[in-house]
Amino acid sequence: DCVQLNQYKLQNEIGKGAYGVVRLAYNESEDRHYAMKVLSKKKLLKQYGFPRRPPPRGSQAAQGGPAKQLLPLERVYQEIAILKKLDHVNVVKLIEVLDDPAEDNLYLVFDLLRKGPVMEVPCDKPLSEEQARLYLRDVILGLEYLHCQKIIHRDIKPSNLLLGDDGHVKIADFGVSNQFEGNDAQLSSTAGTPAFMAPEAISDSGQSFSGKALDVWATGVTLYCFVYGKCPFIDDYILALHRKIKNEAVVFPEEPEVSEELKDLILKMLDKDPETRIGVSDIKILVKSMLRKRSFGNPFEPQARREERSMSAPGSLLTKEGCGEGGKSPELPGVQEDEAAS
Repeated sequence: DCVQLNQYKLQNEIGKGAYGVVRLAYNESEDRHYAMKVLSKKKLLKQYGFPRRPPPRGSQAAQGGPAKQLLPLERVYQEIAILKKLDHVNVVKLIEVLDDPAEDNLYLVFDLLRKGPVMEVPCDKPLSEEQARLYLRDVILGLEYLHCQKIIHRDIKPSNLLLGDDGHVKIADFGVSNQFEGNDAQLSSTAGTPAFMAPEAISDSGQSFSGKALDVWATGVTLYCFVYGKCPFIDDYILALHRKIKNEAVVFPEEPEVSEELKDLILKMLDKDPETRIGVSDIKILVKSMLRKRSFGNPFEPQARREERSMSAPGSLLTKEGCGEGGKSPELPGVQEDEAAS
């Protein structure tokens, strides 16, 4: 069942989605495995009963435009345009795209992340607090980079955080992401996963809302999942879930035991008012001091480097200069972009 596609030998299926499969792909000249997403353009179009031409490559999503108006195939091309811009140790790496107009299949080649998502939710055995802090640190560095690149992810959750062989968490799945201009996206559409949506995104006010603050809320829900193994707001009925997200306070179970400082950080991230919700740069400072206090520091760095490193984005001035050279994480000088993730 081996199909040769350019330099890749397509091997067994390792994942399945609504519009295609993910297969193991072996590059013989490099002696390296990759994950290849194989999507059927016909299936992506058929859902709507009529074909529409995909948008021009690299086209920008409308400023804060409603992601849900895009057809599935258009969304895939938008995701490709976003992924091509990204190069960071805490973001999945798109290696190349094989797209023959005469062929039905569209092939996306990614670095292979054999370990899969950081955790399943719900689960009986959540992460230790130490592990949660380290994973959060990776997510925040990835998110800071995305916001620097003017991208709002819109679907941060444990199943979209994949673990590399290098022990780093990598943010994946940009299917509902928004690109923006200026300092922040002003959004008006709902997108993402219901249990991870922020109150302002499900409000009936009709007002637009900040994109960056949405990603912080979803990361707060994710951090809660890391340590408690479940979401803070749960309901089988969508409207009841929305009501809880908008009106109910966050409740912390007695077990497992979690430090007050981590609970306090979760509450700052799950502030129902996006205006006063903590921002990425402040979360980064808090996480850094937590890790330092527990003498964890950065496990990927020599001690001398650890003491002299500096923040990558000063305050809220997330300028291009603050994003680190070539998109590598400025705080992880010992790790070459995903070299260990093969």
